[in-house]
Amino acid sequence: MLYFEDKGKHIYGTLISNHGYYEMQGIPLWVYTEGESAPAGNYLAYNTRPKESVGFVDSIESEPRVAYLPIIKLAEKLELLDI
Repeated sequence: MLYFEDKGKHIYGTLISNHGYYEMQGIPLWVYTEGESAPAGNYLAYNTRPKESVGFVDSIESEPRVAYLPIIKLAEKLELLDI
């Protein structure tokens, strides 16, 4: 996941490719959300049990029910992103 600040906003997102829309197949898509603050860790941890939760952590643990997504902190917005 990419993270950067732009015009006072905290942006979290990723580039994915479109796999199923006819002539647009393979076109890159920027999927993002705006947060209220900078990430409080190096990874986003998604836990499915006992209750679904998402949070920031500094390190990866050996927990099979948790998926970890590394956060890449950019110094500035990528030029190809027009948000």
